[in-house]
Amino acid sequence: MEDYRLKLEDKIYWGRALGGCILGFLTEYLNLYRFGSIFAVFLAISIYIATVIILRVLLDSESITRLGRKLYLNGSGTFFALWILTWIFIHNLMVS
Repeated sequence: MEDYRLKLEDKIYWGRALGGCILGFLTEYLNLYRFGSIFAVFLAISIYIATVIILRVLLDSESITRLGRKLYLNGSGTFFALWILTWIFIHNLMVS
């Protein structure tokens, strides 16, 4: 039996994917776009930056060095894509 464990990069990726889905749901559920869609975009960017800051605080310097640019870029496209897709999907469910 093979013992499969997620690498740190995979955990960051899937954590950001889940975060994008949760933020997309909250954007619609809490009507965060009522201040304008640009506010929701800035909120998503701010939360993504917050994930980077949190990871830099939680990880040791060796892991940060090993990850390099992956710390900033790993899961970024997935985060934003799932955020917007979840927001649109939940919006369409709540409107109809």
